[in-house]
Amino acid sequence: MDQIRNSKRMENRTKLVVTVTGIRPDFIRMSKVFKALDDDPEINHILIHTGQHYDNLLSGVFFDELDIREPDYNLSIGESGCPHYEQLGRVSTRLIELFKKEQIHPDVVMFLGDSNSVGAAFPLKKEGYKIAHIEAGMRSGDKRMLEEINRTVCDHCSDIHFVYHEDYKQNLLNEGLPAENIFVVGNTIIEPFADMWEPTTPTKDYILMDIHRPENFQHSHRMARIFMFANGCAEKYNVPVKMVAWGRTLKALENCNLKGIEVIPLMSYKNFVQAQWNAKFIISDSGTAQEEPALMHVPVIVPRDFTERPQSVDNGCSYMLPVDKVELHPLAMDWIDGWEGCYSRWLGEGNAAQEIVTCLKSRL
Repeated sequence: MDQIRNSKRMENRTKLVVTVTGIRPDFIRMSKVFKALDDDPEINHILIHTGQHYDNLLSGVFFDELDIREPDYNLSIGESGCPHYEQLGRVSTRLIELFKKEQIHPDVVMFLGDSNSVGAAFPLKKEGYKIAHIEAGMRSGDKRMLEEINRTVCDHCSDIHFVYHEDYKQNLLNEGLPAENIFVVGNTIIEPFADMWEPTTPTKDYILMDIHRPENFQHSHRMARIFMFANGCAEKYNVPVKMVAWGRTLKALENCNLKGIEVIPLMSYKNFVQAQWNAKFIISDSGTAQEEPALMHVPVIVPRDFTERPQSVDNGCSYMLPVDKVELHPLAMDWIDGWEGCYSRWLGEGNAAQEIVTCLKSRL
């Protein structure tokens, strides 16, 4: 584990907050939270990178682009490409060993989201640490998704919950979690997104596709139907489909009809935001794709059976494509044809980072 600590940051501050983050979208969502914690005169902030995403395209470039400082420690849990169960074991063991070795006694350990990094919440709770969870309360109801299990377990181990929307607060209340521990702060994506988006005149001359969820790429029949839909869109709208080349989805392309589809490389965050802006519309199973395009008023087709972000659908920002019901696919194109815009205020006011720090201090 790499130690990159700056002791001057630790002087004359009364509360120790440890953030634990490990994947690309979480770096983006946490970037302004990191800065707000670092800038607060009452908080010592230790930033720990789990190393779940560790190469330059998935990690390093985002630290540079989002002006995130060097992590204080890197747990390096993902560098050998190990399976999920091994990552979960590593993040828990290495984090607790680090705390003991370095005599780190946090007032709270803060996680975001639903990646394997949040899997450390359970053993940390067993060891007596106080846990905070950003992006709490999201529920798709689909227990096939590892993320659904991760986020639910983390919520029930957490002492403080930061939710993006009142609906997510209600989810937690329905599960018996106390209201006094739940804070509605808005979505942390708004602030970093605003720094990246350049609202130039959009080209709208392609369809952007981003498929990376195991529920899709691990099932060849689902990928075939998604590509059938994408090819149909390319033909109907007479524009190419540009698909982002996630390594784990490339193998799924071998037996698919790519007639109207161009595979494009992974991009920096800023370039991906602009790629979304210039798209006629987007086909994506990403959770973030149900949020960022809403801020730009770009419609999104979501090839999933369930979503943890129903507000995106309810506010006209996205349309759920039932992948296995091919006879319903034309309805998604009808939705695109009739789309007149969406409402994005459900995402919040754009001040989530400072709200989180303020609420956190009130509970420490």
